[in-house]
Amino acid sequence: MIFIPAYNCEKQIPRVLGKINDEVQQFVQEVVVIDNGSADKTLASATEAIQPLKIKATILKNTQNYSLGGSIKRALLYAIEQGYDYMIVLHGDDQADIRDLLPVLRKGEHRENDLLIGARFHPDSVLQGYSATRIYGNKVLNFVCSLINHRRVDDLIAGINCFNVSFFKSRFFMQFPDNLTFDAHVLLYAFNKKARVKYVPITWREEDQISNAKVFKQAWIILKLFMSYVFKGDKVFAGNKSGRPDGFQYTSEVIAQK
Repeated sequence: MIFIPAYNCEKQIPRVLGKINDEVQQFVQEVVVIDNGSADKTLASATEAIQPLKIKATILKNTQNYSLGGSIKRALLYAIEQGYDYMIVLHGDDQADIRDLLPVLRKGEHRENDLLIGARFHPDSVLQGYSATRIYGNKVLNFVCSLINHRRVDDLIAGINCFNVSFFKSRFFMQFPDNLTFDAHVLLYAFNKKARVKYVPITWREEDQISNAKVFKQAWIILKLFMSYVFKGDKVFAGNKSGRPDGFQYTSEVIAQK
């Protein structure tokens, strides 16, 4: 399945869905858009944009704003419940292009890895309009992550990835924060568990998107996570860091389906 987290992207979501062409659809059974309480017309735009698709498409709206990490949790639970083998994460702001995954899907590389990560800073990736501040900040974090994990890290998981659902079936991710550091927790956990992680080149654009990430604040939070990992090892994953009560249900309602 393709999971598209969406928040206030009424202009971008039609472009994202429009790039899911016939070839992409050959690899996919369902497209699931999960809206996280958008204040604009994202839901209406997405409902209209899924109509040309030849595969199943579902639009869900979270019962409350769960932040990006919470939406990913909701999607992973959906993928597990529906029996999907792989879940592609494709952010709804149109910075990444789903067609960049076609080479690895054709080769079947998704079957050989637990996490396929579309990496903005892969040597063969192309950045378009991405600010120098964001590039520098991300590269510093990648460098630190590389040092503590003793392997090359080309990204901390950006807006296009392919996850092997079986890796997530233990639901370890449910204890991770719902905020924008969710991906960093997943990546550290994967490295710690010696999961099969592969980086793939992508094209990454910054045009009319509005980022919800505060660059320096996020960088500091992630650096603190890395330092905790250095001193605590896998104990950093123990305990409930989600800020939600144990057993909290990430619920959503069906807005449209075809």
